[in-house]
Amino acid sequence: MAAAENVRYLAAGKLFNIGQVLNALQKEFADLSESKLRYLEEQGIVTPQRTAAGYRKFSETDVQRLQLALTLQRDQYLPLKVIRSYLEDLDDGKNPILPNGSPTTGAIRIPAKRVSQIDLIAETGIGDSLLAQAQEVLLIGEGPFDLSEVEIARSIVQLQRFGISPRHLKGAKAAAIREIGIIEGVVAPVLGKKDTASRAKAAQFAFEMETLFASIRSNLIRGAISKIDE
Repeated sequence: MAAAENVRYLAAGKLFNIGQVLNALQKEFADLSESKLRYLEEQGIVTPQRTAAGYRKFSETDVQRLQLALTLQRDQYLPLKVIRSYLEDLDDGKNPILPNGSPTTGAIRIPAKRVSQIDLIAETGIGDSLLAQAQEVLLIGEGPFDLSEVEIARSIVQLQRFGISPRHLKGAKAAAIREIGIIEGVVAPVLGKKDTASRAKAAQFAFEMETLFASIRSNLIRGAISKIDE
């Protein structure tokens, strides 16, 4: 049974001990442990209740928050401080935007991890021919498709308005590969420690570097564009 299904079987309004929470989530997050749950608590992802004897008791909402945080950390490599801020915005009734540009509703929910080709076409409007071109230059994989590929497909469709096709974007792919190589080189020593805290730190470093790379790239382009009207 998938983790999401396990969570749904947790009775609403009931409190759960740490063993029950692990049982509900470990099918999807195999490396989840008591120490990692305690670490997520320390980072402000959840605040379980405590019994008089000091034992943790998790609500159904706590389990959903953990599931969402673990999914974002695994699938989108987001640092916990970004995930915590995202959850806080949800708590405040806001509709926060994830760093990849994906909005959400005010309810806690798990983003779809992969979509089929039919769903990709329906969601982005990309046609079979254009998708094949994007796959030929390795902008999009063979599927099923993750969230980043959905956003790439959406952008490719919009760029058609300017006469830009996937073949014009080979340089963007090459630049991304170079940046990924730099990021992997920086975080490799951190990942080598093979503990939960190190993985979280590596994910945070990677996210921060990606943001800085994107800022440089964006400002270089904006600088060139600003000269058009001169």
